[in-house]
Amino acid sequence: FTMANVSSGSNRLWVHCFAAYLLTTIVVRELLIEYNAYSSIRHRYLLSKEPHLRTVLVSNIPRHLRSPRKIGNYFRHVYPEAVKSVTICQNLINLEKMVAERTAVLAQIEKELLILCRTEKRKLLADTRLAHH
Repeated sequence: FTMANVSSGSNRLWVHCFAAYLLTTIVVRELLIEYNAYSSIRHRYLLSKEPHLRTVLVSNIPRHLRSPRKIGNYFRHVYPEAVKSVTICQNLINLEKMVAERTAVLAQIEKELLILCRTEKRKLLADTRLAHH
């Protein structure tokens, strides 16, 4: 059933026109009802005092501020009365210290290995000289 089946000047054209307007009106009405429901829910959400509205993720914190106390003091200074609590998700200070210690130990081991290799090479060269004489 298409418009091609309706002859020119037929009263059936008005049925198609009425159906199109009726369908458009129904769709617009349903969209308005849904928009009003969404708008109401969204306003209640934005006006709520839930903690999720005050949660802020801060990344790339400088090393000297990587403790809850220090970062809390910083943000309380910048935003007085706005900071309720501070939580650091990962405390990497101890890990960073351990990595620094590990790097220092590895450097010392490499230095000792270099000294050992030099000493053994000298002994080997001295032994081969003595063997040739």
